[in-house]
Amino acid sequence: MMQDKYDYFMLAYDSPSFSAAAGKVPMSPQGFAKAIRNLERELGVPLFAVDEDGTRRATPYADELYEYAKRMRAERNLLASAFERISSSGYVELRIACSLGVPGLLGSGFLDEFLGQHPDVSITLNEMPDAMCESVLRDGLYDLALTVTSPVDDFHSHELYSSPVSYWVRSDDPLSARGVLEPEDLAQRRLAIPGDDFKCYRDLLARFEREGVHPPEIVKYSEIFWIYEFVLRGEGIGFTLPHLASLEVFSGSDAVTVVPAQGFTWGFGVSHLKAHTLGPREEDLIAYLDRRAAQLRRV
Repeated sequence: MMQDKYDYFMLAYDSPSFSAAAGKVPMSPQGFAKAIRNLERELGVPLFAVDEDGTRRATPYADELYEYAKRMRAERNLLASAFERISSSGYVELRIACSLGVPGLLGSGFLDEFLGQHPDVSITLNEMPDAMCESVLRDGLYDLALTVTSPVDDFHSHELYSSPVSYWVRSDDPLSARGVLEPEDLAQRRLAIPGDDFKCYRDLLARFEREGVHPPEIVKYSEIFWIYEFVLRGEGIGFTLPHLASLEVFSGSDAVTVVPAQGFTWGFGVSHLKAHTLGPREEDLIAYLDRRAAQLRRV
């Protein structure tokens, strides 16, 4: 179907009359003439003139526009051929949503090796809070998501990594001597943790509710550094994970220690909508991420 106004113009230029040109579209002669008049108004120049004997002729403006339109058509055809070549080569663009903190755990440039092995793949990856990560995947805005592990009815998820949850406790706090912290222990202190948009917060509240424990005062911080500082200042205890607590920036002081929390885990996996059928490259990526996460599981 011809839709481009310059295609109409080229037909008019090559045809003996607007009626003949309109018949090739097809459309009414009146509609075709209107399309040409609209183009003339847009360009601000007359493209066709009528001689005294009623003969329609192209103006010099039309001659110049015709050469331009031919070049544009050739470029458009080349572009269409390029698109077809890319499509037939199996080029794949993957959109991946990712919960905050997961790329840091997998390592800087964790996708580089996969992209080197699969030059036909392009990946767009965006980090966001846990709740948003699930929301954009559910809305079909992303193909896959690296989500914090927790059952979601409309997702298929493949767990890549799981870790116990711990809490930072000041060394002079009696809780620091405990082997593990029970929900009742957590409820005795002000508690700093990532907030509403993070699954660790929602899982904690759900655990308190299941066990009939009244939750303590909870201070919500989005940055793990602020949680550590909260504990260091003696304001309470704070959520952490073993791989975070072992970072050099947090291990330079004896004033804060790490105590595991009984029955709490944190992990992540690759998720996709149940209605989404995985393509070959998506399956390749999941297998690659599983191999990379296996290095974390061995630590």
